[in-house]
Amino acid sequence: MRRFLVIWIIGLFFSLSSAQSGRYAASFLELGAGARTLAMGGAAVAGNSDVTAVFYNPGQLGLIKRFQAGSMYANLFNKLEQQSYVGAVVPLMRDATISISWMRLSVDEIPRFDFDEEHARTAYERLHGLAEQLTSGPVDFFSNQNDVFIFSFSRLINHNLDLGWQYFEIPIKLGFGANIKYIRQKIDKNTGSGIGLDFGFLTSFSLNDVFAGSSLGDLSFGLNAQDLTQTRIVWNTDSKHADHINRNFKFGFAYIQPLPFMKSILSFNYDMDSRYDGNTHIGGELLIRSLFAVRLGANAGYFTAGAGISLWKFRIDYAYQSHDLGNSHRVSLILVF
Repeated sequence: MRRFLVIWIIGLFFSLSSAQSGRYAASFLELGAGARTLAMGGAAVAGNSDVTAVFYNPGQLGLIKRFQAGSMYANLFNKLEQQSYVGAVVPLMRDATISISWMRLSVDEIPRFDFDEEHARTAYERLHGLAEQLTSGPVDFFSNQNDVFIFSFSRLINHNLDLGWQYFEIPIKLGFGANIKYIRQKIDKNTGSGIGLDFGFLTSFSLNDVFAGSSLGDLSFGLNAQDLTQTRIVWNTDSKHADHINRNFKFGFAYIQPLPFMKSILSFNYDMDSRYDGNTHIGGELLIRSLFAVRLGANAGYFTAGAGISLWKFRIDYAYQSHDLGNSHRVSLILVF
């Protein structure tokens, strides 16, 4: 009797799913989207007002006042994985906004080998090179695909914060938003799917209004509660195995400082996740004459950098990220009407 052997990625996938389903389930969602944000270390819970905000904080979408469409493609980890993204955001009346997005992470042409199960294949033999060696090529190939479809709604409220009769009122912006996301994963002939919910909040105000200045910038604070219901992904296996995505509370701040003497804007973003013992994301951007931008950052300890240029209604961004599995390069395009 003979059976199939697949490469180690399959065993790794199912072992992680069963042993630590709340830690690594649907971890492809953490890749994010948008080369601008990724060049800034993925720090965007309080400082990303473009179409990709759905991955960082849907509460920011209300700041968008014009139609936007975005896309991104990347070969990750020495071309082992491919990442694709497409999204659009549509402003409505009364400072409301809706958005729809799709992202895919895939591994194609994974080889499948045939072997004789009568030969012992213990873990000890594998580690010490005593197991049966593969002497022929793969019998066929299969793929691993991870998709997420996100529908988002956001509302912006402009409010005057009254500090009391002895003081004054401060105009602030309050953004609220939510994601409903459908997750679908496929590996070989097995598929899993689930529906998740995110909720985001943003508050932003000008320091000029607080300190009666004229050259100070804007300060924002954001919170994104991801997978509030601990999203359950059910597989079509005989056991109906289910993975659960742990909740993640992403919070942080952003500061934007105009530089009138250079006709430029300097931004600094900081985020922290509650998952993975508090991964941090730090990034900065210098935008020159609303035309050209340079960016630096750190994503959970990995160095990031990039640049962007705006031409007519288009913005083209590039991001580089170092990683133990191989450095990544991403290019994204955003169109604004």
